[in-house]
Amino acid sequence: MGLVLAVFAASAPAQRITIGIAPVYDAGGDDFGAAVVQHLTLFTYEDLVGSKQFAPSLLSPGGVYSPLDLSWLTEYVQDRPDLDLLLVATLKPTTSPDKSSTAVPVELILLDAHTGDTKSTWTVSETMRSKNAWLEKGQAMVSSALNNRTGQYGYTVIPSHDFEKQPIGRITVQLASDIRDTLPAHLAGFVRTSAEKSPDAPASSEPCPMHTRITYNYRHNSSHSYTLLANGLDQTTTIVDGVSTFKVAEGPLLLQFTLQDPPYKLSGEPVYQLSTIHSCKNSTLVIDVGQGGDAHQHWE
Repeated sequence: MGLVLAVFAASAPAQRITIGIAPVYDAGGDDFGAAVVQHLTLFTYEDLVGSKQFAPSLLSPGGVYSPLDLSWLTEYVQDRPDLDLLLVATLKPTTSPDKSSTAVPVELILLDAHTGDTKSTWTVSETMRSKNAWLEKGQAMVSSALNNRTGQYGYTVIPSHDFEKQPIGRITVQLASDIRDTLPAHLAGFVRTSAEKSPDAPASSEPCPMHTRITYNYRHNSSHSYTLLANGLDQTTTIVDGVSTFKVAEGPLLLQFTLQDPPYKLSGEPVYQLSTIHSCKNSTLVIDVGQGGDAHQHWE
């Protein structure tokens, strides 16, 4: 019997490592910083969501979040025992190796989600031929696209195909690929020990109805005015009395929203991006936004 159990254990599929992706922080000071960090956060999630090794989850720790003090981030995920690791990325100031090129570096920190201990730090960087490629050719077109989207949907992203066509957009796509490709080498022999099962996407199904509502429990009220994208589709018009109702297939669910009625002095994020696994067994996703702008989610 012992031999049989040993063989079964060896052949059982390994649990995917659950990794929380914090919003990329803009410490670069460049005009394109806001567009880069929002897209890089999204692209990093998209590059990992189909991984056999990782189960990514987009985090929304609020407007007070900063990689200069990571204790807030580890406190924020205390209600997420399913997470194993946290990925913190910071867009750093560009450098000019020579007169004809500009390097765009991103610093990465990998943390233990339970202890906050640093597992590894490293940097990825990509180079474009000239910084002016953004300033002269890309900025006007992309700014126009973002402003139009902001006017229509309240968003400054997401995803913007106009952005991806620009030199800095292509660099951002490559930076996300670099993060995906370098991440396994920085696990330092990490083995998943959490008792929580890593979230697996349910078998594909016909779209089923779900509801989404956003609350401010610390103020004992709810949001009645917000914009919402679900897996890239605008669901804002489905919001009635603060509850959005739409149909979506089972599997990874990406939600992006902006708050139009935040409480006074709320330190919120300009655009929230969070993810979960949707199952037709659950019907209502509640997103509670705390006083620090931190968004927490649970199914009812």
